[in-house]
Amino acid sequence: MKPELKLVSAQTPPAAITVTDFSAAYGDVNVIKNISLSVPEKSVTCLLGPSGSGKSTLLRSLNRINDDVAGFTTKGDIHIGESCVHKGFTDVTRLRAKAGMVFQTPCVFPGSIAANVLFGLKGRKLSKIEKAQITEQSLRAAALWKDVSHRLSAPASTLSVGQQQRLCIARALAVTPDILLLDEPTASVDPVSAREIETLIKTLSKDYTIIMVTHDVRQAGRVADRAIFLCDGEVIEQGPRDHMFSKAALPKTRTYLLEEFCDC
Repeated sequence: MKPELKLVSAQTPPAAITVTDFSAAYGDVNVIKNISLSVPEKSVTCLLGPSGSGKSTLLRSLNRINDDVAGFTTKGDIHIGESCVHKGFTDVTRLRAKAGMVFQTPCVFPGSIAANVLFGLKGRKLSKIEKAQITEQSLRAAALWKDVSHRLSAPASTLSVGQQQRLCIARALAVTPDILLLDEPTASVDPVSAREIETLIKTLSKDYTIIMVTHDVRQAGRVADRAIFLCDGEVIEQGPRDHMFSKAALPKTRTYLLEEFCDC
């Protein structure tokens, strides 16, 4: 008798983030409308869609950075691993250390390059050796060490815009997060620096879960492992990059991602 054949499908990576029936509003304006999605760990997930579709609001909701915005309210659940973002983190600082954020425009603080890297560790008692090790490790991970190792005491403001953005990534990495939230990280830099940051993102995704907002559809095609297409506060479609950028995607997805026109 012939043995039974068993079909084996490719394993889906464990979910680092799960969003369930989530809505968000600024006052009476509903920006995100009852969406559900998942983000696999150690991968790059790009949030795509036209302006006003809810991409940045969703990203900021993942580490509650909108908590202090007047009139901002949410419904539904967001889980990072097994912990609920709203109920499982009484200390929002701990949540933001777990899910670090880098913004569209590089935000460097007054002070040296080294001080910027260590900014998020101010409350910890660290020796000079530990500080030096963390600074070097973080700058190496952000592909900036070779550029600045000889001038760590120089003001961070003396770096180019592209270098400043990588410094912001190094600062986020210094607190050892599991997740990196990137809000259009290449929007303010030149094309050469943008490609360097894209390469860095792909390298970091081997060790970190990365969720990235981008308006550059071609960039998403280069860096994404998975894409989520949002329009008017709703998830139109989500899936692996190869599916999302193919003729097998939904008509609205194809129109936006392949023709760069919104038909929502």
